Amino acid sequence: MTTPATQHVHWDLDYDIHLGETWGRFMDGLREKKIYANTGGSSKVYVPPMAFCEESFRPNDTWVELPGEGDLEVFTVVWQGFRGGPQAPYAIGGIRLDGADTLLMHYVVGLDFSDPAGIRAQLPQGSRVRAVWAEERSGQILDIAHFEPAT
Repeated sequence: MTTPATQHVHWDLDYDIHLGETWGRFMDGLREKKIYANTGGSSKVYVPPMAFCEESFRPNDTWVELPGEGDLEVFTVVWQGFRGGPQAPYAIGGIRLDGADTLLMHYVVGLDFSDPAGIRAQLPQGSRVRAVWAEERSGQILDIAHFEPAT
């Protein structure tokens, strides 16, 4: 007898995550259409924010508001979706918002997926993108619905 290549597994998880002070402030900002970053442990500006600097291990206790625009540093296309996730294909990008030293990972729209070989040319590294806000916001990362090319 041959073992099947796949099995059906169902997870139904319902839980709360304690965000803490740092992520709580970040998410509160998103609700108000503001993207907050922090710094203080060094000169590095973190978005999403980090409670402590990864270089100096000192607290990041200075907050700055960043614009919702930046450079698309890298992206990948998800061709095969998964149950509970967005409909594939879709793109996830690493965005360096203006004024930030780290990348914010988020959905990127505006790509034509009909020509897989030509996707990289549509949004080359360094392309400008901007945040598109969800109409209804509740203090979660999807308060930024996605990023789109800044034209």
